[in-house]
Amino acid sequence: MGEAVEPDPFSELRAFLREQIELAPSRKPSAFEAVKAVLPEIKELKAKRRTDAEIGEFLARMGVKLSVGTLRQYIQNATRELAGRKPVRRRRKARAKSPARTSRAPSEHRPDPQPRATAARDPVPTRGHAPASSALGHSMSNRDL
Repeated sequence: MGEAVEPDPFSELRAFLREQIELAPSRKPSAFEAVKAVLPEIKELKAKRRTDAEIGEFLARMGVKLSVGTLRQYIQNATRELAGRKPVRRRRKARAKSPARTSRAPSEHRPDPQPRATAARDPVPTRGHAPASSALGHSMSNRDL
């Protein structure tokens, strides 16, 4: 007797996905892919003294709309990629971490704050000048020199 072959449980799924592949429209290339594809022409335009803004206008006429800064970045990344180097990935700014939660003692159990030890100062400014601490943001003044 021959062995019974089990039907593939994913055959229906595969057939459905193959249909979707045929029905799906082809996607438009990304702006970076467009810049990468026409990079030699962009380099020639730059050699002919065309500005990035002018090149951006040419690309916008053909449906590739980019800001000048983004265009410059794409040109730089595409140049690196075509030269065989990895594109530079910049790190994002670190997000501020939320302060660690600590359990605080109830207010009646907190110790009294200690007064700061400060040097005795003249209450009247010398020669009519305001103290340097308010003007400079630190406690150094001419008297300290």
